[in-house]
Amino acid sequence: MRKSILFIFVLFVLDASLCARTKATVDKQEAQAAYEYLNKVRRSPKDFSKEIKLNLSSVKAMPLLVWNDTLAQVAEARATDMAEKDYFAHVNKKGEAVNIQLNRAGYVLQPEFFKNKKENSFESIAFGPATGVEAIQGLILDKGINPPNHRKHLLGMTDFWANCYDCGIGFVRTDNSKKPTYICVIIAKHKL
Repeated sequence: MRKSILFIFVLFVLDASLCARTKATVDKQEAQAAYEYLNKVRRSPKDFSKEIKLNLSSVKAMPLLVWNDTLAQVAEARATDMAEKDYFAHVNKKGEAVNIQLNRAGYVLQPEFFKNKKENSFESIAFGPATGVEAIQGLILDKGINPPNHRKHLLGMTDFWANCYDCGIGFVRTDNSKKPTYICVIIAKHKL
């Protein structure tokens, strides 16, 4: 009798924890808006200095990014995973970062990019902004982040990231009031 009561209690606890899980909904319109806005900023960074509240006059204009469906699928999966499992990190609960996830999805990278499964060379993430545009502005501003690697990544401000041109963005909305949205921006380059 005790074992069956314990078993029922364990099932109840497990069921309750599954019900309490955060639900995430992919918002493709916000992802597209983020992508378009990012390309506008890349085309003429100095023109967005006032809007982003950051002097971008010394940032070099970069070629437009090209939307890549594989990168977008990985970005959506990354944003959804963080939202539903209530964490925020470049490494998922399995200990894998985006490099290995990209390679697994069929986006072929140079082998050195997935030797370490925790290595992230291509992803910028954020949670909380109401829109994709606000998310991109926040990532470029990179307030409190030193060095501002999200800004450097998104605007191609290093030799490495200047040569990355494929882009995929995942934006999700959640029922979590503390983390109502997540965005994952992946900018990468195929192995040649």
